[in-house]
Amino acid sequence: MRLQAAIDRVSLEQADEIIAQTAGYADIIEVGTSLIKDFGLEGSVRILKEKYPGQCILADIKTCDEGAYEFRKTYENGGDIPTVMGFSALSTLKACQEVAAEYGKEYMIDLLEVPDEKLEVLKKEFPEAIFCIHLPADSAGEGLEELVCHMCGRLDGIQKIAVAGGVKLENIPVMKKAGAEIVIVGGAISKAENRTEAAKAFAEAVRR
Repeated sequence: MRLQAAIDRVSLEQADEIIAQTAGYADIIEVGTSLIKDFGLEGSVRILKEKYPGQCILADIKTCDEGAYEFRKTYENGGDIPTVMGFSALSTLKACQEVAAEYGKEYMIDLLEVPDEKLEVLKKEFPEAIFCIHLPADSAGEGLEELVCHMCGRLDGIQKIAVAGGVKLENIPVMKKAGAEIVIVGGAISKAENRTEAAKAFAEAVRR
């Protein structure tokens, strides 16, 4: 499993601090949507990638249109994994897929509010993507384990499955058993009293 530490709704200075404090534990650093909206790709992703060139950075741009343009801009600014919403038009998703292949990079399809019928199409057309099972932040983690177990069953055959939405340490064994490959942890690390210790605990749990 891989650990993704999500950084959102903070200043760029705080984001820098969190990355420094989680160094060596988080496999992927997520530059969250609010950071990108507040500072732009150049003011967030590019700056952090230049400071931490060896760190894999996911840019949570949540593309739902203009797929080729947004993905290309993300890669050009140092992002390693951009995100596209699964409810987007197939033409948008295919444009994202093509640009990812052009750059030889990963990309993530966010499954928030994706119905089962669309999911079957996504599995067939984009098997190389990271599929992110996403419980809305407004749900405060309620029902995450049930959602993961259900969705992992639906995602049979997909190699890279991520989970987001209130992940806690006690959830990790369930995520692992269900077949998740990436666990995305936000506040449980970024808001911890000791971020380094929190990141270490999650890293040990996912790699155990």
